Amino acid sequence: AGGRVVFDGYANHRVYAKNGRYPGLNMSRCLGDLVGHSDAGCSCEPDVSEHKLSPLDHVLLLCSDGVWEFITAQEAVDLVSEFDAPRAMLAAERLAKWAWDRWIQEEGGAV
Repeated sequence: AGGRVVFDGYANHRVYAKNGRYPGLNMSRCLGDLVGHSDAGCSCEPDVSEHKLSPLDHVLLLCSDGVWEFITAQEAVDLVSEFDAPRAMLAAERLAKWAWDRWIQEEGGAV
């Protein structure tokens, strides 16, 4: 509904109101944002895809932009694939720590 998507030149695409520098949303954070909905056209209707599970499927990763901004999909799979189901929380913690460390590194350790 009139919003625009702007690439920051590095890794992020953010949604802004048509004629403003607000709200600057990363898409995983826009659900429920009334300004994002009214001024930038964000929708709470998700994109949905289906994948038939096979014996080769071992993990399902549901991550926010806080992970995907710093970790590629393949890196994420590699980081968690050594963990079995009972250690899923450890896998999630490892992935979150790697993303956090990359964020800190990008910020120059100034966070």
